[in-house]
Formats: sequence, C-alpha cells, structure tokens
Amino acid sequence: MSKKMIPLHVADQAVAACEAEIQKLREENAALKAEVERLQSIHSIDSIGIEQLKAEVERLKAENEAVKLGNKEWRQTAIERGEMNAEDANAIGLLKAEVDRLTKAGDASIVSGNKMREIIGDHHWTVVEFDQVRERWHAAKEGKQS
Repeated sequence: MSKKMIPLHVADQAVAACEAEIQKLREENAALKAEVERLQSIHSIDSIGIEQLKAEVERLKAENEAVKLGNKEWRQTAIERGEMNAEDANAIGLLKAEVDRLTKAGDASIVSGNKMREIIGDHHWTVVEFDQVRERWHAAKEGKQS
C-alpha cells in the first residue's frame, strides 16, 4: 500500500484555513463570554433591585396600615428616620383632624335630614332625593365615586 503524499503548498493552505477558523471561533467565544458577563451583571443588578423593591413594598404596606390607624408613634418614627419632617407630620395630623371633622359634620347632616323628614314630612325634598343624598354621602365616606 502506498500512501499518497499531499503537496506542501496544499497542506499549508489547509493549515492556514484551520488557523483562520480557529481565530474566528476564539473571537466568537470571547464575544459570547462578554455577553454572558453582561447578562450576569444585569441579572445581579435586577436581583438587587427586586429585593429593594420588595423591601420598599413591605415598608409602604406597614406605613399605610399605620396611617390608616392614625398611629402617632409611626409619625414620630418616620421623623426620627428622616423620612418625614415635623412640619409634614403636623400637616398630616391637621388634615386627618379636618377629615374627621368633616366626616362628623356630614354624618350629623344626614341625621338632621332624617329628623327633619320625621318632623315636617317630605314637603321640601322627595324621599327619593333624600335617599340619593344619603347614599352618596355613605359612598363618599367609603371613598367611592357616586
């Protein structure tokens, strides 16, 4: 059996083609590594951001509950943490007092309207009109649009 010899210039061309292909693969590999690092960095940042957002959601939920309950301790804690200044805390207190005052006044108006209907009858307002006012007031107290 005789082995056929490949001419040297053909072998050199094949080696050069292989080296070019190897270089392209190295460049592609480097580009893919860079993309993986970029995506890992983004994922890491996203993970940190997600955890921060979750913590902020929990803090806001607690804050909302405290405000709903009118918790004065929460306001003081918020002032101490630097999240709110004393002026804002006072404004919140004044607004809450104003809302309470107006709510009581609205409730008193409905009670007075009921008593007036009992005493003088339905001469000025029809029953339907008064019922609509009462329903709108109760919806407004619950934060609903009427």
